[in-house]
Amino acid sequence: MLGHFNSTIAMTLNAAKQAKLSMAAGPPTLTADENAPKKKCFQSCKSRTASVAASCAPPSPIRSDFPDIKNLGMYFGIYMCVGTTCFYTLRNHIRGHKTNDFIDALYFCVVTMTTVGYGDLVPHSFISQLICSVFIAVGMCLVGVVVKIAANYLVVKQQMVLVNALHMAQKIGPMEALKEIESLKINYIKCLISLIVMAVHLVIGIFVLVTVEGMDFTDAVYCACTTMTTVGFGDESLQSEFGRMFGVIWISTGTSCLGQLLLYIAEVYTDVETRKLVKSIITSNIVAMKDLESADNAENDRVYGAADFILFKLNEMGKIKQDDIVAAMKDIDDVIKDPGVDDQPDQSSQKKR
Repeated sequence: MLGHFNSTIAMTLNAAKQAKLSMAAGPPTLTADENAPKKKCFQSCKSRTASVAASCAPPSPIRSDFPDIKNLGMYFGIYMCVGTTCFYTLRNHIRGHKTNDFIDALYFCVVTMTTVGYGDLVPHSFISQLICSVFIAVGMCLVGVVVKIAANYLVVKQQMVLVNALHMAQKIGPMEALKEIESLKINYIKCLISLIVMAVHLVIGIFVLVTVEGMDFTDAVYCACTTMTTVGFGDESLQSEFGRMFGVIWISTGTSCLGQLLLYIAEVYTDVETRKLVKSIITSNIVAMKDLESADNAENDRVYGAADFILFKLNEMGKIKQDDIVAAMKDIDDVIKDPGVDDQPDQSSQKKR
């Protein structure tokens, strides 16, 4: 986002440099009458500067190449299948409470992948520990890909909001754009829906733990909370065959819902911060426009007009030297200091009469 914002600033500076070069080349040639007042030449120079500045547009909308979500799901599916097959093959190298070999392998795979880690099933041989370590490392890489997709989504959304706001400020004006931005409301509906889904998911888990696993209500709530937060102390876990079949689906969907909730919270925070950033950028542009308009009034001795103001600003930024300003503003100084310019009649209009 900062790169695109800097490119926008660079385009504005290029417009200012073009204005400086046009002034350094001297006033434009008049085709109607060479004896026309010089002040009109300066006015045409200013209008040309304004047209150049007005042609500066924000960069085109950023195109994002998101990784294919379907491919990511396929990778997780292959990951789960390979892990389940390995743990099923090494079922005699895994100790703990056993129910069904295939269900236990799939359950151990899900518990390990989601970092719940109850500890009711653990590898106890070198080969099983090695395979489990590789499985964990690959799983963390896949989770990193998911985090990258989420971060890329938030960044691109922030970029698009900034670009659209700059386009809006250019089309309808900065003040109207600020009013439009102020009228926009942050969307909290996704967070509320995700919280409701999490609550329903938690209630279903507690119900199964109480009815199928035979836990007390307090222990069921405790086990459900430690599972959904992927803490998984292991003092309370799923022990029955049906409970582990349910746990494969419940743990997978629960951690997915938790990740989705965290993403929505991050999205709301990003929207709030992006709104502040856009307002500050548009406000700074408004201040610059006010300075430009005030500089266009030749009332003080330091600044004679908008073009002069731009040159002094470029000098403050270190973009040009003082000698360049003197050379570029020589003709403008002569125009401003020429007495009686306003009183000269328009010879072209006299010829028409």
